[in-house]
Formats: sequence, C-alpha cells, structure tokens
Amino acid sequence: MLFVIFSALIFGIPLIIQRYKYKIPLSDFFSPIVLCYATGILLSILNKERDNLFFNVASWISQISILVAIPLLLYGSSSIKQLSGYKRLGLSFFFASVSSAISCFTVACWFKNDTTSFAQIGSMLTGLYIGGTPNLQAIGFALKGDPKLTVQLTAADALVGGSYLVLLTSIVPVITSYVLPRFKKPVINNEVISTSTPLKMVRRDYFILLFFTLAWLAILLALLYAGNLLENTVIILFFITGISIILSFFKFISKRSAISFSLGEYLLLVFALSLSIQGKWSDITRGSNLLFIITAASMYGGISLHLLLSKIFGIDRDTFLISSTAAIYGPPFVTQIATVIKNKYLLMPGILAGLLGYAIGNYVGLAVYYLLVAFQP
Repeated sequence: MLFVIFSALIFGIPLIIQRYKYKIPLSDFFSPIVLCYATGILLSILNKERDNLFFNVASWISQISILVAIPLLLYGSSSIKQLSGYKRLGLSFFFASVSSAISCFTVACWFKNDTTSFAQIGSMLTGLYIGGTPNLQAIGFALKGDPKLTVQLTAADALVGGSYLVLLTSIVPVITSYVLPRFKKPVINNEVISTSTPLKMVRRDYFILLFFTLAWLAILLALLYAGNLLENTVIILFFITGISIILSFFKFISKRSAISFSLGEYLLLVFALSLSIQGKWSDITRGSNLLFIITAASMYGGISLHLLLSKIFGIDRDTFLISSTAAIYGPPFVTQIATVIKNKYLLMPGILAGLLGYAIGNYVGLAVYYLLVAFQP
C-alpha cells in the first residue's frame, strides 16, 4: 500500500506542476524542473533515512523515467534537417556548442584540484549548455553520478541561467547591437514553412508511444544484458540516443512528435522529483558555492567565446541571440527571446537548433568527460 501511495505522489506532483505551471508564483523564473527539484528537496528533509521504502521507490522510478524520457524528447529530431535552409543560424549554433564545450572543459581542468568530480561536472555542464537540462540529467545517469551532484548543478544553473535570461530580455540585445551587425533576412527559395497547428493530443497516442518506447527499450536492455553490457550506462545512453534519432525519421513517430515531447517533458519532471528525493539537504548544500562558481564560469565563458566567434565570422545580433538561447536553454525559451528582439523569422530554426542540441548534447558531453579523465593527473 505504501508503495502505491509513494508512486502516486511522485507521478502526481509533476503532473500538477506541468498542468498549472503558468499559475504558480515566480513560474517565469523558476522552471517546472526547478520546482520539482525544490519539492523533492523538501520531501527529502521529511524522509530523513536514505535506506527505506520511500528512498527505494524514488530510486527505481528515477532510473526508469530518465530512460523513457530520452527517446520521447528525441522523437522530433527528424525536423532538424530543415536547418539546412538556415545555414547562418546553423553556423552560429555550431559556434555556441563548440564554445560551451571548450569553456566547460577549460573550467573543469582549472578546478580539477578542488573537486574529485571535476570530470563529471565538466561533462554534465557541457551537455547542459549544448542541449539543456535533459542532457545534464542523462549524462549524470550515464556516469552513475551521485544524485546530489545533479541536484546541486541544477540549482546552480537555476541561479546562473536565470541571471543570463534576465540579461537576455533587457540589456544584452542592446549591448550586442554595438558589437554585431544587424539582422538581414536572407532570400530562401525553398523555405520550409512551419505549421503551428498542434497535433490533437489523444490518450490513445500517448499509450501507443509509451508502449512502443517501452517495448524497444526492453529489447535493447535484454540484448545488452546478454552481452554483459547492462552495467555500462554510457553504452546504454549511446544506444538509446542513437536509436531514438533514427526512429524519429519514421512517419509513425514523426507525426506524433509533439505528443511525445509533451510526454517526455512530464517524465523528465518525474525524474527530477524522484532524484532529488534521494538526497539529503545537508549533502545538497555542501560545496554549492564552488559549483556555483564553476557553473557561472562555464556558462559565461562559453557565451563570451561564442560572441567573439560571431564577431569574427560576421554573425548578426539576432542570430547570435537565438542560437545562444537555443544552446543554453533549449527550444522552450527561443519563443520568448524571439519575441523580445521582434524576429519571428528565426523562431522556427531556433527551435530546431534547440532540438539539435538535445540530440548531440549527450555525445559531446561524454566526449568531454573522457578528455577530462585523460587529463587527470
């Protein structure tokens, strides 16, 4: 009975937050992910013992939810091919990704004597600032990191990322207009027009996607188990990411990509809540100042390098701002920044760039991890 109650709590709270996120105070600053982490921390305070039924249920749900969330979030990857019509934004997003990887790698190396988790931190932040929170969480899972490290980094990013979001919607567009050229809409003969009409979200499609995803994940895990690879979570993440991107090109999946993304976001909230429940408040707060410094240096270092490359290669202001937003925050925030700079033309390609970040963030983040391990003394 307790198992059912705990499970209903973990699955129910994210559903409420997702459904009423716009009615929650400060929801513009604190994303649903952050709200779920905060709720989980409060529950972890009430759950003083780590080795009990509540902790075990949370641990089990966190592992399952992240494995299922990754494919659902990546099922819209096939639309990335439309970026070929927006080469300048694609180039700028490439600069943003490379800049983030270089910055996170450099900062992690700088602090390698201050924390034993420098390689994991650099890797997770790379995934975060190329794709988004899903990549940070997936990489943390793949590297078998301590749950409290994921919670600490998410909390640090909530503050650091929140500060840049405030700047993006205020003074950054003004400052960058003095550094970068003005945006000029290119002439594209075969411009892809995005249809804004959402797919009708019916329960049947939710169940179809969930059943299909669980089925092929079960087959994959069974094959990895047969090959004695089930303990290697990095291999698991590589396969799940790759297979999800391949499946996104099938019409059966692509026509339901909007529904799958919504379901994936929900499971990501479930993961955030269940993961944060597993930590202790004293563990979560310890070392947060250092992580805040590393996170701030990594993010703003990447932004500065991206701005420098944009200046060198003549990237315009609007393209820089949209690609920077897509890399650091992912697709959801592109709409907000496109509205601020009054550029609807870059809205769709910016969202596509954010999806590309989801697709490559895991791979680049893991590559940074192994490079950092190679540099470990």
